[in-house]
Amino acid sequence: MDTLCSYPQDLTFTPQLPYAFYSCTFTNEHYTDSQFTAHQIDFPAKLNNAVTKRKAEFLAGRICAKHALQRIDIKGVQIISGEDRAPIWPEGIKGSITHTQGIAIAMCSGDTGLKGLGIDVERFMGDEQEQKLQTQILHPEENSAFVSLSLTTANPLTLIFSAKESIYKALYPSVGKFFGFDAVKLINFTSNELNFVIVEQLSTELPVGKQITVRYQLSKNLVFTECEYK
Repeated sequence: MDTLCSYPQDLTFTPQLPYAFYSCTFTNEHYTDSQFTAHQIDFPAKLNNAVTKRKAEFLAGRICAKHALQRIDIKGVQIISGEDRAPIWPEGIKGSITHTQGIAIAMCSGDTGLKGLGIDVERFMGDEQEQKLQTQILHPEENSAFVSLSLTTANPLTLIFSAKESIYKALYPSVGKFFGFDAVKLINFTSNELNFVIVEQLSTELPVGKQITVRYQLSKNLVFTECEYK
């Protein structure tokens, strides 16, 4: 298969946030190392001993980042990873990359009022996986909101997991350190938004009580979440 056709653009989701966006699909079976060169993406040394799945998803994410940056007139930039594995974006740019089985997405912006941006895509968890992970994902005090969400939304735990991943990505540059899922809790929701409140002091700008909104979409067996921090 033509390596340039192995990562076709995907139109499953239309972002709710007004930022540059690109998504593609991919398969591990069609991956070859030569695709990095074909797409003009540098092959990082840290992937030398990586399994095919890791290489394919890394490349897919960087292809999406490359196209998203081009949509705000930034070309020829390589998005490397820091020691914390977070992507390092060009000066003045906030961005986020996400991938799951067979789909990758990137979003970025040069908006000077934007402090952080986080996106996440997930495939719905199976029942057994949900039962195993529920206590790790939910804050003890958000069970009531979770029950309400489960009455209106399929796979609510996957949705909350994805939302908290997006929150983490959006806030991490400002916090500068790891924080867990129990740092925020769901308080209410609408058909396309989840509203969380910070319950653990993350920084002087992110105190207990500050609310964070996450936008979400569901499509077939996928959930996509977006979070901006201004």
